[in-house]
Amino acid sequence: MSNTFLIKKIALYLLYPSGLIFLLLLGVSFYALWGKRRGRRRALLFTALLLYYLASTPFLPYYLLRPLEAGFKRPNPQELSQARAIVVLPAKIYGQKDLLLEERFSRETWARFIAALRLKKRLPEIPLIVAGGSLEGPGAKYLKEIGEELGFKVEALDAPLDTISTVAALKERLSDQPFVLLTSAHHLRRSMYLFKREGLSPIPYPAVYVSHTCRFTPFHILYLFPYPVYLELTNEAIHEYLGLSFYRLRDLVFGRDDGKN
Repeated sequence: MSNTFLIKKIALYLLYPSGLIFLLLLGVSFYALWGKRRGRRRALLFTALLLYYLASTPFLPYYLLRPLEAGFKRPNPQELSQARAIVVLPAKIYGQKDLLLEERFSRETWARFIAALRLKKRLPEIPLIVAGGSLEGPGAKYLKEIGEELGFKVEALDAPLDTISTVAALKERLSDQPFVLLTSAHHLRRSMYLFKREGLSPIPYPAVYVSHTCRFTPFHILYLFPYPVYLELTNEAIHEYLGLSFYRLRDLVFGRDDGKN
C-alpha cells in the first residue's frame, strides 16, 4: 500500500461526518480541559451533536444519495449488445487469512457481484472482470473463486485499491471498445467520470440502489431516532461527493476535460 493512498484514506475519513464529529468532540474535550471560552465549547458541542443527528437519521443520507443515483438505469438489450466486456467494481473486501470465503465481502459487494453473474449469464461470450483489492491484500481473487465455483469464468485484478487505479489498470485493454461498468448507482457518477476522462466508453449498469434503505415515507416515529446504518450511508455519499469534486477541480485547474484526454 502506497503512502499516498494511505494519506488520501486518512484525509477522507477525517472529512466524513463520523470523522468530523470525532474532531469536534475532541476539540470540545481540549477546551474543557484548558479553555476558558465557554461559548466556543458550547458551539462545538452543539455542531457535533447536530451533525451526528442529521447523519444518523434517514433524512440527510436520503437527500445526499438521491442526486447521485438519479439518471442511472440499467441498459437495454441493444446497449448491452455493444459491450465487449463486463467490469465489476466491488465495494469492501476483507483480506484477513482466518475468514471463510463467504465472510470476505460486504453486503454491497455481494449485491454487485450477484448482478454481474446474472448479466454474465445473459452475455456469456464477453469477459467478466472484477477489479479491486483489499487493504489486507488480495480481494478480487476471492470473488473469482466464488464465481468459478458457480460455473462462471471470472478474471480478477487484485492490484487496484480504488477507482482511479482501476482506470489506470484497464485503460489499455478497454480502449476503443464499449464495456459495461457495473457498480452501485451512487458510485456510478464518479466512476463514469474517471473512465470517460481517459477516453473510454463505459456503459453504466447500476447493480443496486441504496437510497431506498433510508426512504422515510410513509413516516414512522422511529425515523427520528439515530441509527448506525444511516451514518454509514452518509459517509458513503460524502465520499462520492468529495471524490468527484476533487477530480473535477483538479481537471479544471490543469485544463483537462471530461473524456478528451
